[in-house]
Amino acid sequence: MSGVLEAQGVVPLVRRVAVSPVEAMPRVIGLRRPVLLDGGMPGGWDEGRSYLSAEPFLVLRSRGRRVELEGPCGDRVEEADPFEVLSELLSRYRVRWRPGLPPLVGGAIGYFGYDLGRLLERLPDLNPDGAPLPEMEVGFYDWVLVAERGSEGGYIVSTGLPVGTEEAARARLEELAKLLEGTGGEDRTNVADAHLRFRSDTGREAYVAAVERAREYIRAGDIFQVNLSHRLRAEASAPEGGWGSGAWPLYRRLRELSPVPHGAYLGLGESAVLSASPERFLRLAGGRVQTRPIKGTRTRGRTPEEDREMARLLAGSVKDRAENVMIVDLLRNDIGKVCRTGSVRVPELCGLEGYASVWHLVSTVTGELAPGKGPVELLAACFPGGSVTGAPKIRAMEIIEELEPVRRGVYCGAIGYMSFSGEMDTSIAIRTLVLAGGEAHLQAGGAVVADSDPQAEYEETLAKARAVIEGLGARLEAW
Repeated sequence: MSGVLEAQGVVPLVRRVAVSPVEAMPRVIGLRRPVLLDGGMPGGWDEGRSYLSAEPFLVLRSRGRRVELEGPCGDRVEEADPFEVLSELLSRYRVRWRPGLPPLVGGAIGYFGYDLGRLLERLPDLNPDGAPLPEMEVGFYDWVLVAERGSEGGYIVSTGLPVGTEEAARARLEELAKLLEGTGGEDRTNVADAHLRFRSDTGREAYVAAVERAREYIRAGDIFQVNLSHRLRAEASAPEGGWGSGAWPLYRRLRELSPVPHGAYLGLGESAVLSASPERFLRLAGGRVQTRPIKGTRTRGRTPEEDREMARLLAGSVKDRAENVMIVDLLRNDIGKVCRTGSVRVPELCGLEGYASVWHLVSTVTGELAPGKGPVELLAACFPGGSVTGAPKIRAMEIIEELEPVRRGVYCGAIGYMSFSGEMDTSIAIRTLVLAGGEAHLQAGGAVVADSDPQAEYEETLAKARAVIEGLGARLEAW
């Protein structure tokens, strides 16, 4: 059957329903591995779409070169390059795109952790691998519920994969319509009132010392800038059924208080990843590549006058603009590895964008993907994102390994999808909460340059962390 799928492609079926992905989430939260890409803002997933799915027919996990496949024919473990395995699987399950379909018609949805970069570059191995989750974890989903910003309800796209027949697609469509438009599915105990208390692993003194050491590397000419972060943890016992379904009330509260363009909920059984990322990493649509790095942050003002002043200060900051331009140059080089020669452009440089708790400087870099290249090659060429490493990238990653006490895990990797139609959209995994192993953790960081004020850099990381922590109704115990 796979040869037929590769040669001809599957034609998806579509049916409109009266519920949006967010409205339907309580009805699928009890299913296996529910996922939500929550993009109902300008500049969000596919410029304002949201996607919901559950019950993947295949799951791919990896740690180093150890690859696990969990599918209908049983589980398999092998030694392989996870990027190559992902590419082969996506080529096996092809969907014939047609006008009227969304970019994501079903596909690989999940996360790509920062430490996948070790497969792409030779890096020192200094930090303990205490990450509670694999380096990569994606599910292959045969259907999605889609909503477009400003529209009522949504529509189901069903591919019928892995069988790939119209009969399978139609049966799945009928089953989903009955489920999504049915009644029931109320949220479970409101763990959003759990009063989590987050505390930094590092603390002010150690983080300030790391910034000072990074500035020494900059003065010595090793790097121009580096992104340094610290991890914040809270004790968090999972509710009955695990975090995969039990974390939904937490995410619902977060999205209401801190809406962002690239929200995401990944239910992973006993674990969950909740993301409130404002930053697009890589989008591939119709052969066009786009990345939108963020560099430059100020907190929102408490009054309209103070807010305008904070925006003015950020827009006029020579330091923040210089940081942004450095990363734009890095990303131009990264996407240029897989784009047509001469096609890379910068249509927006250091634009000012406002979010619920912060102002950001955002740039846009575009290009045309070269023939023979696909989403996996694009991701590998640019991974991890330059805005969360530094410049030059490889030396910055070496310094991150030296100065940060734990591996980053999901943080500063990517979250999103690779569609069976060949399209892709991913965010940078910042403002992202991981619930696993009896704890909740997130990380916060910022760019260090030659004239950085170490104390101010620490305060900036706390401002970023508060955007998530306060959105959860939790407390930050800074020290």
